[in-house]
Amino acid sequence: MYKNVEQVLRDVYKIQGVRMEPLNNTASVCAWCESKGVMGGGGDLTQAETHANAAMIISRIERVLNRYELAAVECKYSSDLSGIIDLTAYIEEQNDGVNLLLCDAILSNLFTGCPKQTNIMDRYDVSKATVWRQQKKVSQIIARLEETAQIKLYDEFKRCGIIS
Repeated sequence: MYKNVEQVLRDVYKIQGVRMEPLNNTASVCAWCESKGVMGGGGDLTQAETHANAAMIISRIERVLNRYELAAVECKYSSDLSGIIDLTAYIEEQNDGVNLLLCDAILSNLFTGCPKQTNIMDRYDVSKATVWRQQKKVSQIIARLEETAQIKLYDEFKRCGIIS
């Protein structure tokens, strides 16, 4: 079905973020096209089946990973950044001396690119070297979390036949 864990995660979190029901006049346009014999996609699964498949894979991901690994995966692959709080708590456990608000801003910058580094420096009144050092510490911890998540998910997905 999929080739690797990265592809699975990108696909299922992208599908989860898409609305299932059409917006505005799209439903009537789709109905008109189908009544005229125009068929869409040509894929094996319908839109509802694709969403259900993604939901099942996401529930499997949530069962396999601990809350910190899950937060790292969700922040990286979905638009939901609510896991930054868990990641900041984990980083604080791993590394004393990181300002929590600065850590939140650095995590947001790592995952979305916003706020920019200059905005972080101005908001927290720190030098570029300080931000860079803190970003290096934070990114190493997040990389370890993502690596352990990938290993756990690879074993699970291989066992279940999600990846070949």
